[in-house]
Amino acid sequence: MPTNMNFSLEKTEHYSLLKTSLTALDQPQAEEITRMVKAHLAGIINPYLILNFDSVESCNAGAVRELINLGLHLHNQDGMLIISNPHPQFARLFDKAEIVFVPTDIEAIDYVFMDQLEKQFLQGGDDEE
Repeated sequence: MPTNMNFSLEKTEHYSLLKTSLTALDQPQAEEITRMVKAHLAGIINPYLILNFDSVESCNAGAVRELINLGLHLHNQDGMLIISNPHPQFARLFDKAEIVFVPTDIEAIDYVFMDQLEKQFLQGGDDEE
């Protein structure tokens, strides 16, 4: 569990949900998120992170870059970064980052399960060749 009171991290078998009480996200805070997530998800197969952005009203360029890099890291680990409850302006900031945006945590969880099912299906198809 993180020591910073601005974050809470809940872990399940299929995903982790990170919530923050921050209203503004800057690069040092995003770097803290990245360190925490990488330590927390080290060795986990298919690391999926849902980042709840409900309280976040602003996000500077350094934080955007850091979150994009975190998304790429998770993707390279066969996982995914999903941002839930974003304010509309964030979709534009992360437009080319291949980060999934969903309106609620429930929809993010559904997205994780659908992605995992799709990967299982595709792996099953490879075995038959």
